[in-house]
Amino acid sequence: MANRVAVKIADFLCINDIIRHEEKDIYIYGFEIFFSNLINFTIVVVLGLLLNQFFHAMLFYVVFVVTRSYSGGYHASTYLKCNLTFASVLLVTLLISRLLLPTISLAYLLVFMAIYVGCILEYAPIENNHKKLLDSDKIKYRKISIVISICWTAVAIVLYFIAKEFAATLTLTLVMVAMLMLIEVNKRKELY
Repeated sequence: MANRVAVKIADFLCINDIIRHEEKDIYIYGFEIFFSNLINFTIVVVLGLLLNQFFHAMLFYVVFVVTRSYSGGYHASTYLKCNLTFASVLLVTLLISRLLLPTISLAYLLVFMAIYVGCILEYAPIENNHKKLLDSDKIKYRKISIVISICWTAVAIVLYFIAKEFAATLTLTLVMVAMLMLIEVNKRKELY
């Protein structure tokens, strides 16, 4: 659906000489990303409200989007699969953080963070096959991923002492990012 809408908007812009025909594919891609992000944000708001975990859902969204922007990870073959994967990961994160992790000990939190940081150190950034990175960008994204990991770890530890349930949501979100990274790494190994 996002693709069809993006194409129609780009066609409209071309017909009205707002963009050049040579730029059409770039605009289609940009519109697809915009609509996909809009759908994901809507999913976050709706699930957060339905589960009475709006602020946890918003925390998930910020942490997930910021982290994945630099670390990479699993990429679905279609926008529908991407949105379904995103919704599933959000739902699992919210349900587990609500049911199991509010009683998490600091030791378990640190173990989970170590798993996440280990994945970042080993694999980040994982390139999207549709958006190749230059070697200089890979180095930059790797450094940013590591800095983000250190920041999230510090925030999780502080939250542990202030609002344990938010520390659990943050930590579980990062574990999900790590899992998506491992899924992509294994998927690529199977292809080769």
